[in-house]
Amino acid sequence: MSRNLERLIASEIAAKFEIDAETITKQTNLEEIGVNSLELVELVIAIEDEYDISIDIDTTTAASSLKTVGDLVALGESLGLDKEAE
Repeated sequence: MSRNLERLIASEIAAKFEIDAETITKQTNLEEIGVNSLELVELVIAIEDEYDISIDIDTTTAASSLKTVGDLVALGESLGLDKEAE
């Protein structure tokens, strides 16, 4: 897993939810830190904006498949974003 991509996503979450980025790991459960389905979509949009890409995922799919920071990182890796973040 790209450590840089993980840190970029953690930084985005930390800024949005006022959490120390150093406490966010790939095992961090998004629901446990207060991320609801709308905020999850906002995180996906922030990733889209950061990388100027389009991620084909709807709210229902995002809420059911993206449960942890690691899930978000895996989504980014599947789109090749780990290579851009290095």
